[in-house]
Amino acid sequence: MLMCFFLETLGKGCTFIAVLLVAFQWTSEAARPLERKTAAVGSSVLLSAPDNIKDINFIQWEYLNGTTWDFIVQYYVGSQKPTLYAPYGDRVIFYSLNGSLLLEKLHETDSRVYKASINLIESEARTTLLKVLRPVSQLQIWSNSSLAGSPIELFCNVPEGTVENIDWEKDGDPLPQERYYLLSGSPSVLHIGKGEKSDCGSYSCNVSNEISWQESSLNLTIVSISPSLEHVLKMSAVALVFALVSGMGFFFLCCQSGNQRIKKETWRWMSVFLQGLVCVSSVLLFAATVLWMQEEGPFAAFILLDFLLVYVIIIMALLSATLVCQPAKLSGFKTKPWQRVILDSAAPGAVILVVLFASLLLQKISQLQERGCSQTVDLTGYAVTSAVISLLGLLTLFIWYHRRQGDQRENKRHSKEETDQEMQQEPEEDMLQQP
Repeated sequence: MLMCFFLETLGKGCTFIAVLLVAFQWTSEAARPLERKTAAVGSSVLLSAPDNIKDINFIQWEYLNGTTWDFIVQYYVGSQKPTLYAPYGDRVIFYSLNGSLLLEKLHETDSRVYKASINLIESEARTTLLKVLRPVSQLQIWSNSSLAGSPIELFCNVPEGTVENIDWEKDGDPLPQERYYLLSGSPSVLHIGKGEKSDCGSYSCNVSNEISWQESSLNLTIVSISPSLEHVLKMSAVALVFALVSGMGFFFLCCQSGNQRIKKETWRWMSVFLQGLVCVSSVLLFAATVLWMQEEGPFAAFILLDFLLVYVIIIMALLSATLVCQPAKLSGFKTKPWQRVILDSAAPGAVILVVLFASLLLQKISQLQERGCSQTVDLTGYAVTSAVISLLGLLTLFIWYHRRQGDQRENKRHSKEETDQEMQQEPEEDMLQQP
């Protein structure tokens, strides 16, 4: 009975002693100095052995594989060559003079802890933490949008390499946190809430690790208006010019003096040309307002305007077709006073509508252009081209009119000369006929 108790007590004591020994070993390994080294994939690194032991009989290199230590090299002093173990057998060079180890053709999987011990003295072993990284390649930076008022994201893509740090800068300075933010899980994406004029500038993305560093920049230009609104701006400018020219043409027709009033064929073709300009300007303004509402949302005034423009386009098309094909039937459309008022006021009313609302669109878009830093759309070419086209049409009609007037005067002069000659010949014939 006493013997059993003694053995049981001895067993518990042995267990306690074993636990103390393991704890002591862990403590000694934790207290052992840890050397840190970093190398690139494909390169070589030299790992040093302990240099504080004089009498060297045995050198051993190991690596930590999970929770166990596996051998790399074992060397007994005096032996011809060291014993090399897989998987490092063909990628290591062991220097027996100082016990250092050269690892060649490094892989990312070689990132681990290595230990060199001499004479199996664990307390004097040297451990090295090796980190193998891929160098950062050339960056690619782009944005998903640059339109003012829309969310903008800048992407910094690293095709190859181990990324440890990503830093963003604007014009060489740190980003203000109130305007820009990064997602915690994706520091390579820079978010801008809504693009503004103040967001214009040069953005740089800096990507680095312990062995390499790369930087790429993007010059972000906030575009003031979308391509659709650019089309609205151009169509509004052309519609405004056509409406102004047609308005001047109608004013000229109404203010002619009685003796020099354009009549008949010339008046008909000039009316067709002016009404055609009004029709084209109305179509352009209608398309411009539709595009505007697609971008900026419905607008009650523009909806009412579109109904009026459709009415004007139909009236102008009918009048122009009637004047070209069957001008004699035009008087049949004006049999009643209200019909005359509607037809006669359609063109001037359309000119006023186009001028007012085209100017309104131009003003609104010019205000939107102040939101960004892109170059404003130059409308000079569109305005000049449309003005030249419309004025050339009027000039052609005026030249034709004056030629007709000259031909008529020449015909009258010839008729008068022939009449005078006939009148002179009649007395002579009367005298010859007298006995």
